[in-house]
Amino acid sequence: MKNIFALCLLLSWIMAAHGQPVEYAIVTQSVINMRQNPSVAAEMGTQALMGTPVHILKTDHGWKQLMTPDGYVAWATSESVQPMSLDQYKEWNASRKVIVTHYFTVLHSEPSENSPVVSDVVWGDVIRLTGERGDYFHLLLPDGRIAFLQKSYAVPFDQWIASRQPTAGNIIATAKCFVGFPYLWGGTSIKGMDCSGFTKTCFFLNGVVLRRDAWQQAMTGDSVNISKGFSELRPGDLLFFGSKKNGKRHVSHVGLYIGNGEFIHSSGMVHISSLAPSSPKYDAYNTKRLLCARRLLTRIDKDSGIVSIARHPFYLAE
Repeated sequence: MKNIFALCLLLSWIMAAHGQPVEYAIVTQSVINMRQNPSVAAEMGTQALMGTPVHILKTDHGWKQLMTPDGYVAWATSESVQPMSLDQYKEWNASRKVIVTHYFTVLHSEPSENSPVVSDVVWGDVIRLTGERGDYFHLLLPDGRIAFLQKSYAVPFDQWIASRQPTAGNIIATAKCFVGFPYLWGGTSIKGMDCSGFTKTCFFLNGVVLRRDAWQQAMTGDSVNISKGFSELRPGDLLFFGSKKNGKRHVSHVGLYIGNGEFIHSSGMVHISSLAPSSPKYDAYNTKRLLCARRLLTRIDKDSGIVSIARHPFYLAE
């Protein structure tokens, strides 16, 4: 399989060759906002969830430049990640963990809903499991905080990975869980999603890591012919929208095809639109600027930009 991290590994080798140690870290907060420059005023480029393994590329006055599992590089505040040695990083990846499967909840300092709050957590957060106490998981956050979470809000991570079936039906069902959720530029979590953050999240919650941006996602998977209409589209395909200039495509939006001429996407908020002029959900604006469609589900672990978490280098203990 092509390695999505060829660039990352090359960068690591270059850093090592110049005497710069490769640093590793784990995200410590429920959702961190990662920015294009080391400033709270800078544009947000992406987000990362608690428990996400990342590589530290640079440090600058309370900020760290990170590479996320999808290969995206952006800045986050230093307190939002826990730096680790390579051995500690491998130990984290090899440890027992749970993944939050509820939209939103909080961690407590004791196995009681009346005890003080330690942190919020959201769907997709991954936390180290150190034991159980009654109806609660006993957890260790990446930065050393101890917390408890009701078992009904999470499942063991290894069981979750083994149960992932990234079928069109499952991904569409996940997508519909976010109808009405707000659009957020740079968002890739339930706290807000942009268009590609939405498709990325739907695939991630079914065990697959996609590239971050719409134009990158449009370079993955197999092409679907839409030159003579939409009959070859299948549920689960991604639709890419944008403009053409001087024969070149500029992808600026992505949606998930759900069948019967309809697609679900994050634009203003997550909602369902239609490509059919006769439909009350007809999206004339996007239909007129539809550029291409790609089928990603047939290319999982065969395409360097469509990698299952189970085989993803950032999540492996080796």
